[in-house]
Amino acid sequence: MSTNSPGSHLRTATSLTRQVFVGALAIAVAVILAAFAAVSISDRHAADVATRRGLEQSADLVAQFLAGRERTLMGGARVFVQGPYFRTLVAERRRDDVLDQATEAAEQIGADWVFITDEKGALLAKSDEPGVFGASMGQVPLVAQALHGQVTSGFGASGDSALFQAVAVPIIARLGAPVGVLVATKIIDSQFMHDVKAATASDLLFYSRDDNGHAHAAAATVGSLDQFAQLLAELSKRKNAAATSTIRQAKKTEANDIPASTRIGNIDFQARGTALSTYGGEDVGGFLVLRASDATSASIGAIRTPLTVAILIGIAAALLSAWYAATRFTRPLQSLRDVVSRAAEGQLDASQKILAGTSSPEIQELSESFDALLHDLRDKRALIDVARLRQVAADPTPVEHGTSTRLSRVAGVRELSIGPSPQLQINRPGLVLQPGALLANRYVIEAEVGRGGLGIVYRARDRVVGETIAIKMLRPETVANDPTAFERLKGELRVTRKISHRNVVRTYDFGDTGDAPFLTMEYVDGSSLAAIIQARGPLSLAAVIAIAKQLLRALAVAHEHEVIHGDLKPQNLLIDANGLLKITDFGVARLMRGSRASRSSGERRSGEQTQAGKLRLTGAVLGTPEYMAPEQLIGEASSVRTDIYAAGAVLQECLSGTTPYSADTPIAFVARKMTPDEMSALAPIRIVGNASNAAIVNIVHRMIDPNAETRPASARELLARFDALE
Repeated sequence: MSTNSPGSHLRTATSLTRQVFVGALAIAVAVILAAFAAVSISDRHAADVATRRGLEQSADLVAQFLAGRERTLMGGARVFVQGPYFRTLVAERRRDDVLDQATEAAEQIGADWVFITDEKGALLAKSDEPGVFGASMGQVPLVAQALHGQVTSGFGASGDSALFQAVAVPIIARLGAPVGVLVATKIIDSQFMHDVKAATASDLLFYSRDDNGHAHAAAATVGSLDQFAQLLAELSKRKNAAATSTIRQAKKTEANDIPASTRIGNIDFQARGTALSTYGGEDVGGFLVLRASDATSASIGAIRTPLTVAILIGIAAALLSAWYAATRFTRPLQSLRDVVSRAAEGQLDASQKILAGTSSPEIQELSESFDALLHDLRDKRALIDVARLRQVAADPTPVEHGTSTRLSRVAGVRELSIGPSPQLQINRPGLVLQPGALLANRYVIEAEVGRGGLGIVYRARDRVVGETIAIKMLRPETVANDPTAFERLKGELRVTRKISHRNVVRTYDFGDTGDAPFLTMEYVDGSSLAAIIQARGPLSLAAVIAIAKQLLRALAVAHEHEVIHGDLKPQNLLIDANGLLKITDFGVARLMRGSRASRSSGERRSGEQTQAGKLRLTGAVLGTPEYMAPEQLIGEASSVRTDIYAAGAVLQECLSGTTPYSADTPIAFVARKMTPDEMSALAPIRIVGNASNAAIVNIVHRMIDPNAETRPASARELLARFDALE
């Protein structure tokens, strides 16, 4: 009893749809988020690169501004020291007059203060401190080098928080020796820094260092100086690693020499630093170029907003596509699942085209393949019951493995034999083998499974490959009376071995013991269709359709390889316990026809006369008359249509329990087969059922039409018609 209730099916269907929907949505969202993350990372990296580049450019601009201030100071100082009166005052050390000159020089040059020394470096005057006099400045590198006639420049610090630029210009007397030095200075103040900020779009922090190397904020364009305490403390720790620079050749610190970022108030800044030094190389401070991270975030935010909108649109599209995928694929698959469940319970009559209507070629192919599988299972099930016949009823007629034990069985008052019947009592050396006998030093005989007109069939064990096979020992006269028969048999086997189909018994090899030739072939553990019909009579419609489809599949493949059987009959059709039909004796039948035709020709050449009252037709001894097409009976060659006729005769017997024609005499039998009007004399077929029953009768009657031209042209065409019956 099935445990699959409608509720469980519904829950499973909903679960499958949900899984497909969630899976497709998760994949789509994951792809979108991954794309967003990749874009964000890329934008962040690009922003960081742009920030670093901007900071470097800003630092260069600050250095250029400082260099410009230096050139301005230096140019003004050079012009001022050229005055003869000024040089005379310095040379004569007129302190009061020199003080006045210092004040005047500061105004003209634009310096914050100016001081003047004599030729020994002693301070003569300082514009912002009139009372200072006589202090020795000769040890200051900036002044000392100027006393040697060279213009110098550098930075200096005043107190803990003042940072200034300074230039020193020698005052040259008429004899060419310096009589003193004029030093002009300019403080780095907030006005200068705001001018630079306006030009660089960056914030600035200038700091000075005391004698202990501690950094102190000198001026900044953002925040209060107290807010830079932590940053400057970090800089103080890295004093030994800080690089120095001059205005002429500024050297920026490496990224690890200063903190890469700092927080001022509620704003995060990226920083880039440059150290400043005196003319003698002493580090007296430096400056930091600062750029707010919020500016970078704002640029990223400008991109993130449309990107976020795109993501939302993408997620919505993913929802729709996921739902579409879930409904498009899971619903057909749910139908398939239901059909599979019913098939597992034995309900093989599920509706065809389960997944029809879907636009997916893969799903359509799956539907067609599963429909074909269901049809195949139904066909096999229809034959399984009849295949079990040998387990419940004995076959009174010996059945050879794929070979007829009789040439004729015509329905009627009595059986008629057209042509000589083979003798089933075979007692010849080389043909009769006992169980345990070894054939060709390879095959161990296990049991005899049948005998007939061609010889005896044994079940044997192949010692080389360890498989069970069938061995057909052919009568010696099969090849003895025809010098070319042996080679023709090998040629026929080479052709038929090309047929690789599950409904065809495979022929493996050919051999000759010296007493008799033999064939090795696939062993089929089952019953012949002749035995089944003899024991059960007419078969069910489903069984007949299954037999027809399997038979026609095999014939279609054989005919496509240009192989004609020529002797189809129920004795050559085997059905195993799994409901699989197999055709045997491909190739052998054609060999036997050729051999017997040669003997018939020889008889005619020897002048043999037929006895009165005996009928001997050219084709009568070349096959089984009940299943032979009329053209075969008069000696014409076998063809695709003769195989189709024989297949129709077999199906007629499956439906009615008898062969198509019956007669009291051989002449009447042949006459009925040759006359189209005698189609009404066919054995009646009585099938109770729907319209498809009449359709199958019509197809069978067309297959056994006496006129070969009006029969179906191919087995493939007939197979399509039988497929359409279901």
